[in-house]
Amino acid sequence: MGVLPAQSPELIAQEWSIYRQNHPELSEEEARHQFDIIQTMSAEHYDAYTAAWAERRALANAWLKAEIEDVFHPDTVSPEMIQAAIDAYAFKSGHPALVTASHILIKPDKTTTPEMRKAALEAVRTQLLKEGDLSDDALRRQAQRLIRAGYRTDMNADLTFPRRAMTSFLGEQLSYQTVVEPFAKASFELSEANPLSPVTESEFGYHLILFKSRTEEKKADIKRDADFIRESTVQQGRKLASRQKIDALMQSNDIRVDETRLAQMAGTNSQ
Repeated sequence: MGVLPAQSPELIAQEWSIYRQNHPELSEEEARHQFDIIQTMSAEHYDAYTAAWAERRALANAWLKAEIEDVFHPDTVSPEMIQAAIDAYAFKSGHPALVTASHILIKPDKTTTPEMRKAALEAVRTQLLKEGDLSDDALRRQAQRLIRAGYRTDMNADLTFPRRAMTSFLGEQLSYQTVVEPFAKASFELSEANPLSPVTESEFGYHLILFKSRTEEKKADIKRDADFIRESTVQQGRKLASRQKIDALMQSNDIRVDETRLAQMAGTNSQ
């Protein structure tokens, strides 16, 4: 048996704070009673190895509180951060103006020239307008014809995207994909009355875009949604910061696993 390191009033207060946060279902009196029991048992039943790990856990909890919880706390989420979240459209409280469109893309290759690829898509546009069939099926048939003619061709249906590239906020998964600028500009100039774009060049090749629908912008109500966004910001911030700090620790330290001790602990737990 070892000797339990003396606990300072500050450390005990810190452990109590962590215990209380982890057990909100208990009343103050019941939580204090249970905490006192744990403290008493810890002082009576331990070995030096367990005591060392208990101390490390307390230090880890203190580090997490200082580095993560205190940094991303509801009180630290400023109106500017709330506005940044809204501007990024990372939360469900709003969305930008959106267009849904389908398109044919002819990609560069080594056997055709840019002039040939552009002319081939111009011919498709002329044919579609002549037939008056501006549908995904018509686009798909034309894409297949281009493929048979030797062009590297893709056809994508019902893409929904904003006019400008969206920026993720605190690692939040974006709800809508973004497209390259020439493609987005040409798409947002279309309408039900003018649904077929001119042949449009981007870094990926030549596009012919078919307008399907437009969804107008829905602005978030900061007063109504501030609490929701603040809480989401806290949760996302803590998750992102935790991942980043753990990755940094993993990269900056030579972390090894004591396989022998791990096997001994597994055997003890299974008994």
